[in-house]
Amino acid sequence: MNDAIRTLSTLAMAAGLTLGLGACAINPKSGTSPEFAQPLALPSTWQQMPNSGSAASDWAGALDAQLAELQTQALRANRDIALALKRWERGQLQLRGAALDRGLTPSLSGSASGSRALEQGPVSRNYSLNAGVSFEADLWGRLAQAEAAQLAQSEGLRSDWAAAQLLIRSRVAESYWSLAALALEEPLINEQLQGAEAALALTRLRVREGKLLPIEVDKSASTLQGLRSRLAQLQRERIQHQLTLGLLLDSPAPTLPAAPQLPTAAPADWQAGPPAEVLERRPDVQRARASVDSALAQWRGAEAARYPRLSLNLGVGTGGMQWTDWLDRPLGTLSANLIVPLVDWRRLDLQGAQARNEVEGAALSLRDTLHKALVEIEQLAAERRELRAQALANQARLNEAQQTEKLAALRYEVGAIARADWLQARNARLAAEQEAIQLRLRQWLNQAALHKALAGA
Repeated sequence: MNDAIRTLSTLAMAAGLTLGLGACAINPKSGTSPEFAQPLALPSTWQQMPNSGSAASDWAGALDAQLAELQTQALRANRDIALALKRWERGQLQLRGAALDRGLTPSLSGSASGSRALEQGPVSRNYSLNAGVSFEADLWGRLAQAEAAQLAQSEGLRSDWAAAQLLIRSRVAESYWSLAALALEEPLINEQLQGAEAALALTRLRVREGKLLPIEVDKSASTLQGLRSRLAQLQRERIQHQLTLGLLLDSPAPTLPAAPQLPTAAPADWQAGPPAEVLERRPDVQRARASVDSALAQWRGAEAARYPRLSLNLGVGTGGMQWTDWLDRPLGTLSANLIVPLVDWRRLDLQGAQARNEVEGAALSLRDTLHKALVEIEQLAAERRELRAQALANQARLNEAQQTEKLAALRYEVGAIARADWLQARNARLAAEQEAIQLRLRQWLNQAALHKALAGA
């Protein structure tokens, strides 16, 4: 990758994208090109991410032994990762082929011939042997730019492989934590279900006694129906997450942990680093930047194609009527071919316009990718703050529900309230515990999404 492309990449990551170069270069090796996009000014600090906290490494504090093992298995067995790796390996092979196509790699040729006169008279024979080597002098960098474009495309494929690994690790964690949350929620639902059944029976009795309106039976029955529906939904979600893990692990019947664990504490704060540094690590940004580098190299190659091509040929030949004559009559030749493509100026203009359009599109795509990546991280950070506030509010609600249940139990024991009132207080506490589990799950799913968005920072 030449200095101009490295400069472009640095500017694109530090201050957006400025391909500031002039319209038609006199020398295509000078690295000049038109201005294709306005710069995107990246902020120096995050708006929503905390500026304090420990500088955590990838998935630090988020993994237990079972989840770490599942992620390791997925990274080793997942088909999406394997396919991305194969595409990158294919790109590496194509890059090696592009290097062999450069003019600095000579082309070898050889030939042998024999002849015999068909006229009447003494038999006349003649034999010849020729060998040659030729290569194109890359005067204007056309072949070098083609190799640079192939290198950039290979780097883009490598970033796709990295993106697949980030995605699979995140999805494994999401399914694993979701299964853990379902396992925590199921006994609470069963307990609520038992209480709702008892409350429905008591409501029917009190309605028959004339102490409650008949509509109260429908309310209790609706509550019971909702709990039974949630229990059926829980079973379906468990099967879905198990199947998803099997797909991620490339196994129809994977061996899954019997007791998945959801972290008991909320995710801790950790520093993400400056926006420009974080965005530079993201595979999608690297992919977009590689597309710009490839398109820019192809545009420069198209400009270099306007200039003459020079190829050199060196040959050695010999011949004679007898093989002993071959050493007496060797012949060496050196020739040069100059191809001037200016006569095909319409085709060259069309190729140049197409290449320029590719650069403009790649530049806009890089700017769009940078902006969307920045917005994605800020949105996830804002969601993180919201979930933390919701968790604190729910904890206050849970504390109140626990105190209310204790008071209701005491009053029920002394006969001050009915059993249905105590069951109602207990169900309120169980509902608050379920909400706490869901909020904790959402916090860790947000953490997994942040790890992916920040490229595992």
